[in-house]
Amino acid sequence: MQKRFSIHWVRIVVCGICILCGENVFSQNGYFTSLQQAMQSPDSVISLNLKKQKIKEFPMEILQMKNIQRLDISRNYIKEIPPQISELKHLHYVNFAQNYLTALPKEMAQLPLDTLILWDNQIREFDESFSTVNLKLLDIRAILMTRKEQKAIKRIFPETKIKKDYPCNCGR
Repeated sequence: MQKRFSIHWVRIVVCGICILCGENVFSQNGYFTSLQQAMQSPDSVISLNLKKQKIKEFPMEILQMKNIQRLDISRNYIKEIPPQISELKHLHYVNFAQNYLTALPKEMAQLPLDTLILWDNQIREFDESFSTVNLKLLDIRAILMTRKEQKAIKRIFPETKIKKDYPCNCGR
């Protein structure tokens, strides 16, 4: 009787071989945690995690990663997202949490976004063009908003699960 290896064991063996050979198995699977490493093969980037890297401006090199699906640039110092992000036609998961964003470019509404994580930024409104986006999750916690601002966002994303804090009495 022949025994079959599960995919789990195959992955363990492949990872072990890659470690012994000095290869980065994550980059081979399209997952990168370094912009420099990702730029060596921008078409193979599926997921890019640049969390906590003290980035002050959106890295324009990301726009060369035409197959990217997941982008995490959270916990940085970014103030603005360029409208050209709409060129990343496969991007569906975005984590911009804990930056200094006050708005998103309306062009982002052209993306197939399903997850948009924005907590602890200063974004309190969205362009009407975002009403066409079929978001499953919008995280806007730790953003001071009035009840009116929260209701306006809910009107734009009526079918979306929205994680938010209690409204403030901010006098806006």
